[in-house]
This record gives sequence, C-alpha cells and structure tokens, in this order.
Amino acid sequence: MENQAYLQINNICKSFFGVPILKNVSISIDAGEIHGLLGGNGAGKSTLMNVLGGIYTKDSGDIFIDGAKTNIRNASDAEKAGISFIHQELKLFGLRSVAENIEISNLPTSGPFGFVDEKKKNSDAQKWLDMVGLNVKSKVRLGELSIAQQQLVEIAKALSLNAKIMIFDEPTSSLTAHETQKLFEIIRGFKREGRCIIYISHKFDEIFQICDRVTVLRNGENAGTLDVKNATSDELIRMIIGRKLNQYFPELPPAPGENTPAVLEVKGLENNRLNGMSFDLKKGEILGLFGLVGAGKSETVRAIFGIDKLSGGEIAVNGQKVKRMTPKRAMKLGLSFLTENRREEGLVMKLDIRHNLTIPIISRLSVPVVKCVKLREESRTVDSAFARFMIKATGPKQRVSTLSGGNQQKVVLSKWIMTNPDVLILDEPTRGVDVGAKAEIYQLIVEMVREGLSVIIISCEEDEILEMCHRILVVNEGRVVGSFAQKEATTEKMLKLCMAGDEV
Repeated sequence: MENQAYLQINNICKSFFGVPILKNVSISIDAGEIHGLLGGNGAGKSTLMNVLGGIYTKDSGDIFIDGAKTNIRNASDAEKAGISFIHQELKLFGLRSVAENIEISNLPTSGPFGFVDEKKKNSDAQKWLDMVGLNVKSKVRLGELSIAQQQLVEIAKALSLNAKIMIFDEPTSSLTAHETQKLFEIIRGFKREGRCIIYISHKFDEIFQICDRVTVLRNGENAGTLDVKNATSDELIRMIIGRKLNQYFPELPPAPGENTPAVLEVKGLENNRLNGMSFDLKKGEILGLFGLVGAGKSETVRAIFGIDKLSGGEIAVNGQKVKRMTPKRAMKLGLSFLTENRREEGLVMKLDIRHNLTIPIISRLSVPVVKCVKLREESRTVDSAFARFMIKATGPKQRVSTLSGGNQQKVVLSKWIMTNPDVLILDEPTRGVDVGAKAEIYQLIVEMVREGLSVIIISCEEDEILEMCHRILVVNEGRVVGSFAQKEATTEKMLKLCMAGDEV
C-alpha cells in the first residue's frame, strides 16, 4: 500500500465490566514521527497504549506494524513486535542493579549450564547507558538513583530491545527543565533513526515543542488529529473537553495580612536532605514551594508530616510545639498530606475506591466501642466524593489500580479533603491530570481557602506556582533561598535562585 503508515491502529474497542472505554479508535503514525497523544482523564489514552503494549487485550479491531497485521496478546508479543512502553509509573526493580533492569528480558549466558555472563551483562548495559547519556555504573542498585535517572534506565532498556515503536507516558512529570531538554534531545535522536514515537502528555508546551502531529481522545473516541504547526492551545483544549475553557486559573482570595496568625511554623529543620529549613504558613494562605528536583521541597513536607525523621529543628502547629511528629499526630493536629507518589504512598492499589476514600476517616464512620462501620453514612460520604470530584469509575467497588492516573489523583485528593484539615499539603497535586480536571482542582482549592483552609503547594509547573500561590518560597539544597509575593514573582527570578542558590 502506498504511503502506508508504520503503525496503523484500526477501530480498536475495549470494555471493562461492560463499560466501553475505547470506541473504534483509529490512529496512524509514520516512521520517524513524534506523535502526541492528548486527552482528559478517562479518555482512553492509557488504555489504548496498554492494548498496544500487550498489557490489555483488545475486544476488537486491528493493529498493523510496517504493513503486517500484528496480534498482540501480551507484553511478550509487544516486545517481539518492537514496541517499548516507558510508563509514567516506572516498571523497574529497585533492589536489582541497573544492568539487571536493562538486560532482564535478554540476560547473556555462557558455559554449558547457561549461567548469566556477569561481565557481558554489565558491559552491554553500560553501552546502553552511555547512549542515553546517563553517567552511572551499571552495577549500581537501581533504587539508589533519582526518578529522572531511573527513567533514563527505562529508555536504555528500550534501546537494548531494539524497539521500533516507543511510547512515552508523561515522561517529564518528575524532571527539571534541564532534564526535560536532555530527554527531548534523546527523543529527537530516535526520530532521526526512523523510530515511531508516541508521546503522551498534558503539557501543551511540550507537545508544541517536540511533536509533529497530535491526536486527541475524548470519551474513548478519536476527537481529531492535527499537525502541531497548525494547532493552537485553545483548539486542543476545546477538543479535549468538548467545550471552550473560559478560565483556567481562578481568582485567588486576598492574601492574609502581616498580622494574620501562623497555623504552621517550622524553624531550622535538619536531616540528611534539609539544611536549616525555616518558614511559616498563615491562616488562609496558599504558599508555594518551588525548586529543582532534589532541592528538598518534598523532603520538607514529608518531615513536617512525620514521614521522614529530623535530626534538628522545631515544628509548631497553631502555636503548639510538636516534639516528635508522626503521621498520626499530624492528622490529629489538622494536617493532611497528598504525596507525589500516589501509587506507593497515596493509595492501597489492591483495594477498591470506597476503602481508599474512607481509610483516613474510618473512625469517624464507625460506631464507638463496637467499631462497626456505619454503612449508610459511609455510602453517603463516598457518593459525595464521587460527585464533588467527578471521579470517573464504574462505581465505588472498582479497584483503584484500574483507574486512570488522573482519577487516582482525584481519589487521593478527595480522601484527604474529607478529613476536614486546617492545613492541606499538596505535593504535585495536578501531576498527570488533564486541563479540565486541573481547573476543577484549582477552583476547589480556592473555595476551601476562602473557608479558612491553609495550603502548601509543591509543583514543578511554573505557571501553577505563579498563578495559584499568594507567596512563593524558592528552595535550594534543603533551605529557603528566596521569597516572593505573587505580584513580584516571575519564572526568571525563581529559576535564577534555583540555579545560583544565593539567599535573598
């Protein structure tokens, strides 16, 4: 066939529990093309890619690779077909070496008994590491690497398998701007080699910067494919949510005055990642923490919530000093914490949505002494969370692991808000969330702040920090190196402090 696309996805359908998720989706992608894939949470992006990657089996439809019809029944079939899926939630083994993670599908052997050839395993892995520009030894345990480095290991693994079709799912969600540009250079290199690249993202600037064409999925259907050079943000938003988005960031309530009491004070926090971290949070304030990966932002809030231990410093909540903070004590004091690692720390993946939503408030829903759950009250609470956060699922009994990333995020956020906290700590609150859901989350945060809630937001998205925070603290090497009121802050000022690290 003339001008045959390298990858042709024709009329793919997939349902779960009788609910159609993919409805006759068709996409064609050329060799040497970077093809963006956009869509709201639950639109079908991950499901479609999981079908292509052999994690799910399609109900109907056809997949053609280089003109040949290809039956993908499992991950092994996908791997043999030259398909590699670099997941947003990395599928690696933290306790194994980097070399073992890269070579696990094709470990070299030697001798009559087929023992693993350790020397060749490590040297082969090192070759792939060098190709992606990761300066670590292949013998190092993977768990010792940062998330950004682990992602490069995942890409090196794809190269070792000679993947011709590479799927990147939100690859920059944990990367700095510098690391993102480095990744883009690698992806453009794959394009020059003639590989077929599928790039899933919620970040329009990345789509415009790196993709040739972009397809938008909405409600399990193809809403359209555009040449990136002819596309606009407004047009993509309209395709994603089916309407024009009038206002993305809501108007913030007035910033608290100088005499407003502090609901949280931290002074001189010290541990192996913090170096004298000090700041306060006023009642009704939205405070942003901004910095590069590894600057100490997440480590700060984890210490405040009692997850990470401190070797020094003081924490006071509503004027009450806390000698040794624990998560249980933090919750009693009115703190709630949405972690950036929702799959391992924010959710119990084997449980259903109902149980995940009610874990923090189970005592409130139980009969005293007897400890039996009041089922009607639990049901009303869960139904309220579904409606307020517009969680897309078949119902409360659906296992949370089967939800899209954005809907998992909504479950985590809603469970903490239902604790009625005084202080809500949000670490990357809109990571993996589509533009429509982002606007809803922002509006919800503002509504709660108007009611007296105080919020700390950590985000790697500059516009989110600039538009959603009354005050912004720049963090570098475990301490605050700069502070800006919203009207004074700019991306340039913040990044300059991130790089220089000079206190102001």
